[in-house]
Amino acid sequence: MKTNLKLCIAAASAILALSAIPAEAVEQDFAKPKQGGNRLDWCYDWSVGCGKKAADAWCKAKGFEEASAFSIATDIGASQPTRLIGTGAVCDQAFCDGFSNITCKTSTPQKMTFNKPKIQGNRLDWCFNWSQGCGSTAANAYCKSKGFATATGFAMAADIGASQPTRLIGTGAVCDQQFCDGFKFVTCAK
Repeated sequence: MKTNLKLCIAAASAILALSAIPAEAVEQDFAKPKQGGNRLDWCYDWSVGCGKKAADAWCKAKGFEEASAFSIATDIGASQPTRLIGTGAVCDQAFCDGFSNITCKTSTPQKMTFNKPKIQGNRLDWCFNWSQGCGSTAANAYCKSKGFATATGFAMAADIGASQPTRLIGTGAVCDQQFCDGFKFVTCAK
């Protein structure tokens, strides 16, 4: 009994010590970011706030603190109209520039959406274990593995296993059959 008590105290101390560690910065990459259905314009407003200001505003709208990296997609407006984040105006001329990618970061995310979430290189399976804990249980476990308290939203990606094998978060087993379901996205919150 004393040994079990000592183990419980040691485990509780370890958990408390880990919870005191400050959160690391979280970064997420976005390829060809969109604003209102169009590619995000390189500028915040017409020829004003180009690059960093527009990228920061877009990241803040996604729940991040700022953009840590970004790159330009030049002269895309004629084929892929761009939208200014500051005004919502659309630029559909050949000279309109957009973003090729944006990396957003935050040190204290309150909420984050993971599109096509993966674990150990595979898509996250819809179930925690084989046909058990499907949906919210698997989503909550995924969010906890990412340092969040709970899942606040998620959607199923049905029958993806043959082309994109899924991995059960509970056991680590891989499902590579057509009937294997995964997640389209999981939204996690503190």
